Amino acid sequence: MKRLRKLTIIMLTLMLLLALTSCQTGESSDNSKETAKIEIMDIKGKKVVLNKTPERIVSLSPTNTEIVFALGAGEKLVGVTSYCDYPEEAKDIDKIGDFDNPNIELIKKMNPDLVLAGGFLQEDLMAALEGLSIPVASTEAAGVESIYDSIAMIGKFVGQETKAEELINNIKKDIEEIEIKVMGKEKPKVFYLVWKEPLFTTGQGTYINEIIQIAGGQNVAAETEGWAQYSFEELLKQNPDILIAAYHSTDEGMRKEDIMKDELFSKLPCVRDGKIHVMTDDNIVSRPGPRVVEAIREMAEALHNDTF
Repeated sequence: MKRLRKLTIIMLTLMLLLALTSCQTGESSDNSKETAKIEIMDIKGKKVVLNKTPERIVSLSPTNTEIVFALGAGEKLVGVTSYCDYPEEAKDIDKIGDFDNPNIELIKKMNPDLVLAGGFLQEDLMAALEGLSIPVASTEAAGVESIYDSIAMIGKFVGQETKAEELINNIKKDIEEIEIKVMGKEKPKVFYLVWKEPLFTTGQGTYINEIIQIAGGQNVAAETEGWAQYSFEELLKQNPDILIAAYHSTDEGMRKEDIMKDELFSKLPCVRDGKIHVMTDDNIVSRPGPRVVEAIREMAEALHNDTF
């Protein structure tokens, strides 16, 4: 009888231990869920709260798409804009429209856990998506420093914080190496041709202006604000040392030969001397993202070809 009672006590003890273990497992699982909760302040200072690491992401800008891929999380993208063409894999992802007018119904059907939006140009769109209870974060950088914020933010969203930190450090290191090479050198005066007719350039407060400065040049249009129309008379007066053009500064595409043969541009001494550079890829100077080093290096090589 005593033996039976002893066995009963042992069995009850084991059952109690199992129950306690089960409770602890349940608590651990709940804690894990709490740990997975993500709270981030986006570029615009809005708090974005997610209950888990997103597995289905829609990107509303080419820059965000490039960052997601650079962090090794491209498989999470279920929708991108028609402008998202880098890397090559981005071209195979379902399209939700262009940057200015994406299809909200299409985005909704994709059932995203998170939408990565652009900056202030997409405010109305962001509000519409939030009205549909779709989490939206504004992550689009506006300049070189904010690129690091965008990468860190997206890295946290996709669960790649360590890789984001490595990417940021590598970009900073590469930029610093370029800055050291051009340090102390004379800064040539630069005119950046955004669009030929009417004549448009880029002034202070723009990503391209920053790139010119970091690459060791001085933008002759630095006194203008943002993307601005520029008079040819003022351009002649400023007399730049070099003219740098976006390839798509005309519908047909711009070549060095086109600039040299142009009736107006040929009046510039720098053009007559052949001091012209057409960027190999407009996107690296229009998308503040992981390829910023390529943009700065190409610009620095054009301005200081004796150093590179």
